Parts: sequence; C-alpha cells; structure tokens
Amino acid sequence: MAATNSPAEWLTIDLGRIDDVNAVQVNFADYRSNIFSSDSTVYTRFEISSSVDGKEWRTIADLTKEKRDRPNAYIELPSTVKARYIRYNHCYAASPNLAISDIRVFGNGDNRLPDPPAGFSVRRETDRRNAIVQWKGVSGAVGYNVRWGIRRDRLYETYQVFADAATSLEIRALTTDQGYYFAVETFNERGVSALSEVVACP
Repeated sequence: MAATNSPAEWLTIDLGRIDDVNAVQVNFADYRSNIFSSDSTVYTRFEISSSVDGKEWRTIADLTKEKRDRPNAYIELPSTVKARYIRYNHCYAASPNLAISDIRVFGNGDNRLPDPPAGFSVRRETDRRNAIVQWKGVSGAVGYNVRWGIRRDRLYETYQVFADAATSLEIRALTTDQGYYFAVETFNERGVSALSEVVACP
C-alpha cells in the first residue's frame, strides 16, 4: 500500500534474471476505499514498463487512458518481451491510497525443464484419512505438485509445495476405505517435469 494515490507512486519487481515475459496481471487491493458501488469515477489507470538493466525502461502496456474499473487487470502483451525488471507506474485509482495485493508476471525462463523428484514414497497413517508423502529435492526447483487419485491414470487431486518448504507433506483428505495412487512432479520457471513413479497406497 502506498501512502498516497498520486501518479508519483510506482512499484518495481526484479525477476532475478532476464526472462521472456508474455503477460502481466495487476491485482488491486480494497484498502479503506469506502467505495460500495461503481460509477464513472471508479476506474484504474496505469502503465507497465520493462527493463533488462534497471536503467533503460520501455513501456510495454499503456492503460493511462482507461475509463473502466479493472480490479484484476490482466494484460497479454502483443509479443514476448525480454526483461529482468517489471515496473508498475501509477496514474489513477478511485481509492484514497494505491493498494496492490500482487503483480503476476507470466512467461518462460531460459532454463531447461526440471527433473522429476527421486525417492518418492507414501505411508498411510493409522488414521487412514491421512498419508505422509516424501521425496528428494531437485536442484533449481521452484516447487512441487503432489498429485493423487483413485486410479493410476486419474491423479486429479493436487497440493502445491514450494521449494523453500520441506520435501514432505501430510495429506489429510483421504477416505478410509479407499485405495489411492500418488505421484509428484517438479516445476520451475520453464514448466513442469514428467511425473515421478506412481506409487500405490492401498
């Protein structure tokens, strides 16, 4: 949340390296706005800029002439942009303060797809509604998708675990008299790995 709603407010994200950017989404927060209905004064205006070095900037999305309310503004870029830095430059919002809940940047990294996790195991607990799944961490992973289901080819349930957390998870969502199948996959900025070995858990 910014101290004001003035056009001088801005926010910059450092992606950590130069990557391909295809879209940006700005999600505004409703902080003490006292706005309970929409009228001609309720709209958002801003600009999105990109940079590879944090010094030279170019506009990649110009919404400074907008006249509609976009609390979750998704902007798909006409072409891929190479960028390390993404900057939100404020213009107008109807609330007293500029408040942003998050900015999402969509695209692909230049690294290769990650390997699937090794050492995947599942242990059903005495309380059969619960199971403990474990795996070995993968270098360069952003996180893991733990998937399970009632058939080997129907792993429709998922928990997402980020790489800064433990490489284990207690699942507390099972039916006591049902057998399940489990697997885990790795994801990074490039995409999602192949599945690990699928493990049956009667």
